[in-house]
Amino acid sequence: MIKPIEIQHKEFTKTVRGYNPTEVDEYLAMIVKSMEELIQTNIEITAQVKMLERDMTRYVQMEKTINDAMILAQKTSDEMIKATEEKAKYILERAETEAEKIMNTANIEVLEAIKRKEEAVRDYMTFVTKFKVLLEGELKGIDAYDIKGEKA
Repeated sequence: MIKPIEIQHKEFTKTVRGYNPTEVDEYLAMIVKSMEELIQTNIEITAQVKMLERDMTRYVQMEKTINDAMILAQKTSDEMIKATEEKAKYILERAETEAEKIMNTANIEVLEAIKRKEEAVRDYMTFVTKFKVLLEGELKGIDAYDIKGEKA
C-alpha cells in the first residue's frame, strides 16, 4: 500500500509539454490529505473493532457464566426437590408405620377390654346363680318352720 509520505516526496520528470506542476502539486496534496484522513479513520475503526471484539469476548464469557450459573441453579433446585420428596416419603412411611402400631395396640386393648367384660359378665352370672341357690336354700330352710318357729 502506498503511503502518503511517498506521494508527497514523489518527483516527476518534467517534459516540455507536461502537466502544470502547480496543479499536479495541489492535486497530490489533496490525495495526501485524503489518504491521511483515510488512514486515520482506518486506525480509529481498527481500534474500535478491537475494543468491540474485547467487549464481545467479555460478553460471551459473561453469557457462558450466566448459563453455567442457571444450569447449576436448576440442578441444585432439582436435587433439593428430589431430596424433599424423598424426605416427605420417608416421613409419610414412618407416620403410616406408627399409625399402624397405634391401631394394633388399640385393637389389642379393645380385645382385652371385651375379654375382661365377658369375664366380668360370667363372674356376675356365676355369682347370681350361686346367690339364687343360697337364697333358695335359705327359703327352704325358712319354709321348714311354721309361724310359731317350730319345725313343721
